[in-house]
Amino acid sequence: MNSAGYHYLRAVVCVGLGLLLAGPATAQVAGRPVGAYRTAAAYRHRQPQPAGADAFYPDKRGQVVVVVPRGPETVKLRVSPDSAWGYVSARGQSFRLYRGEEYRLDQADTLCVYSTSFMVVNGLRVGAAAGRRYFFSRGLTGLIFPLTSFYLREAYGASNPAFAAALKQLPASRSLTDYDRKTGLYRVTSVYRQTAPPAH
Repeated sequence: MNSAGYHYLRAVVCVGLGLLLAGPATAQVAGRPVGAYRTAAAYRHRQPQPAGADAFYPDKRGQVVVVVPRGPETVKLRVSPDSAWGYVSARGQSFRLYRGEEYRLDQADTLCVYSTSFMVVNGLRVGAAAGRRYFFSRGLTGLIFPLTSFYLREAYGASNPAFAAALKQLPASRSLTDYDRKTGLYRVTSVYRQTAPPAH
């Protein structure tokens, strides 16, 4: 193989690996301004307070920090996590704060999907987990539960029995978090949307 062919093949392999590694990270909710969001309604309406150039949680004081440009410099405004629904970072990632912990919001719907790569013990972050762990809630304000077939059936069995039945029929080899790049959805979201009762 000549040098040009080698470099072309190497580029193709690198792009392919990049796409594989990107995987579910592309499932992130997009299109929200950076900053802290006081309520789920503010998040839905894209109204951060305060807005900024970046946001993160927690700082040394356990606060949400929003970095706000002020002329050529920046200031850090702090928001108590008790008074914030969540925040959006400079990378466009949405996070919901729930019981003192942050969950990355991967898909927002009447079934919301979250993920985290941190281990939490008694409400304290103690380090990185072996891999991403997934959770869900009913809407943007529902309680957050581990994303398992059992908890999903408990949460949606009465309101969407077709969804609960479809979950029971999924083979054990099919992960709820398998990601489809064509649709931009996790398997659980696809099944949920296929079985959702018609809107009145």
